[in-house]
Amino acid sequence: MEQSEISRLRLMVAYHNMFYTPVYVAVAGGFFYAEGLDVMFSIMPDGESSIDMLRSERVDVIQTGISRTFMDLDLGKQDAPLHIAEINQGDGFYLVSKKPTDGWSWKDLEGSSIIPIGFTPVPTTSLKSAMRLHGVDASKVRLVEGMSAGDALTAFGAGDADYIQMPHPFAQQLINDGVGHMATAIGVELGYICYSSLAAMPAFIEANTELIQKFVNGFYKAQQWLAENSPSQVAERVSSFFPEVPSEILAEGIRLYQKQGTWASDPMIGLDGFDSMLTILIDGGLVQGRHAYDKVVQPKFARATMAGDK
Repeated sequence: MEQSEISRLRLMVAYHNMFYTPVYVAVAGGFFYAEGLDVMFSIMPDGESSIDMLRSERVDVIQTGISRTFMDLDLGKQDAPLHIAEINQGDGFYLVSKKPTDGWSWKDLEGSSIIPIGFTPVPTTSLKSAMRLHGVDASKVRLVEGMSAGDALTAFGAGDADYIQMPHPFAQQLINDGVGHMATAIGVELGYICYSSLAAMPAFIEANTELIQKFVNGFYKAQQWLAENSPSQVAERVSSFFPEVPSEILAEGIRLYQKQGTWASDPMIGLDGFDSMLTILIDGGLVQGRHAYDKVVQPKFARATMAGDK
């Protein structure tokens, strides 16, 4: 491909974990480059906001959640980011217990302490939704909040809480190290929800429709590749993003995510998953308004690539 045919695009993920493997596959697998894109990939610096990164034009497309656009709309902002492709169609976090979990039930959480995810409020909101679904009295559960991921893992290892909420590879590493025991996968309890997606500012999308279409085309091909390949093949493809993680832990985390159907197999954000996520966020007090799909999602790029009309 001639250099003049290559267009640059700045892509960022908000957090470094295996939940966003479809993005890593798209970058490492050359799927964006095959569409004529030179994607400059990075991970959001600590203390930054995904929406602020977009608004300040320090990034073109970012991994985030529809929750962030809901919050913008709650504040009355007219240029809230639009979501162009779905990454995760389910919650990708796990509850890991300090004690063996044979015969475990959700009611076992009553009288216990949990270290929830601290870097974003959405996982805790999802956890509370699953607790309500199973009749857990939240007043009997102590949440140990406000920790970074590193501090949370250290505190759990020291026995400062009964449970920790983590994604892979961290959850699987705790289990392999004998520090914890798998209690449950929260995503299994909540079903299809639009959990994570790729978003850009409306003005950027309007000014770069061809670029965005190429981006979504490449991402869709990466999603298809991910769905068709084994955990070990996927682990090999994304290993450069996790040099500190043993290949067997990567492969096991990928196997569990694939088994649960955590990763969307196409970029279309479904209305049912959109509505389910919005309901969880409203019930949890994180979002106020029942915002319209077309104020949050721009589906035309996903629709075009899935129809082969590129």
